[in-house]
Amino acid sequence: MGESAIGVIRLSGPAALATAASVLRSSVPLEELPSHTARRVAVVDPVTGARADQALCVVMRAPRSYTGEDVVELSCHGSPALLKMVMRWLIACGARLAAPGEFTRRAFLNGRLDLAQAEAVALLIGARTERAVALAARALAGGLSERVRALREDLLDAVAGLEVTLDFPDEHAGLDVEKARHVVVRLRSDAERWAADARQARVVHDGLAVALVGPPNAGKSSLLNALLGHERAIVAPTPGTTRDVVESTLAIEGVPVRLLDTAGLGRPRDPVEAEGMRRSRRAIEESDLLLVVLDGRLEPDARVLAETANRARILVRAKSDLSPHPAAAALGDAVAVSALTGDGLDALARRLGDEVGRRAAALGDEGGIVASLRQLELLDALARALAAAEEALARVPLEAALVDLREALAYASAILGIEVGDAVLDRIFSAFCLGK
Repeated sequence: MGESAIGVIRLSGPAALATAASVLRSSVPLEELPSHTARRVAVVDPVTGARADQALCVVMRAPRSYTGEDVVELSCHGSPALLKMVMRWLIACGARLAAPGEFTRRAFLNGRLDLAQAEAVALLIGARTERAVALAARALAGGLSERVRALREDLLDAVAGLEVTLDFPDEHAGLDVEKARHVVVRLRSDAERWAADARQARVVHDGLAVALVGPPNAGKSSLLNALLGHERAIVAPTPGTTRDVVESTLAIEGVPVRLLDTAGLGRPRDPVEAEGMRRSRRAIEESDLLLVVLDGRLEPDARVLAETANRARILVRAKSDLSPHPAAAALGDAVAVSALTGDGLDALARRLGDEVGRRAAALGDEGGIVASLRQLELLDALARALAAAEEALARVPLEAALVDLREALAYASAILGIEVGDAVLDRIFSAFCLGK
């Protein structure tokens, strides 16, 4: 809660109107206000009647609200002290603070959202770039839900048809096994494609980590500051200035990219420098891409080149405004950059954009879907179960194939939140912010 022009307090539940009425005064009783219409009201102390604020009040009657219950929204002035005071009064009149994700959980339980859409709310809140927002908004509008719901309906038809075939083998009723197999082949292909699309979209949502690594005093911190356009890391001519990993985020190709400036790799002179190098190596292991920064005035550091040889990397020949070492000038496709003059920064930005785009844009966002990690695991499991059913329909008795098909049906149902337990819901909504 911070100082703002407007602060919104939202109540939901069967007693929302009665509870809100205890702290509001208006010429029209709250219970008589038309739904989805804003009205100016006075906010008062329920004990003394002293006026505390002028606010706008909107009543949204069930089921036409976010949660599917009666909802009252108060738009007060955004003083943290005022908002805490009003909330304290409402709690004294019978309300309680919402748990993280409780409003969205109620929307799910009351049928306003399926579970895939509910999880998309969290993805939308956590989106850090416009591209991530667009993907999450598509999921919230039902992009993933509609696909999985249609697949589940086809699966239900296939299982039901094969059950009839199994029960009445001589009646030529139900679904032909070969036709069922063709249906399963199509559904398996769809599930595999959606899982691949969702993996691409996770890159857009979660972002990538790019570590700047190299020997001490190679120019890593100066390069970080130049890429960001402002001073984030301390720069000094003394080797070993950077002792810990310095992190900042930059949007590249619509993807949040974490740039990690690391301590120089070499022979440590003291325990602190040794710890910095250990953290640098850990950053190397955890990064998706490396910017290997080498001082262009010196012979390339063979140990650094060998240590990063098996990682995705871009070689950077720093300090290109100074006379290059003959061996450094011969470094293959290294990008020559001067953080001092800015020369080469555009070329490096293009290389970075190409690398990020390759990881995040195998297909256009118009066909992309973003999914939670839970949904992604279920999509993979769904594809595996359908692949097993496809093989079973060709090789084993029908009873065995139906086991795989029912398993696939369970995975599709779990994505949508059909027949999921409280433990799963607790895990999902515990990650939400308060009040949403």
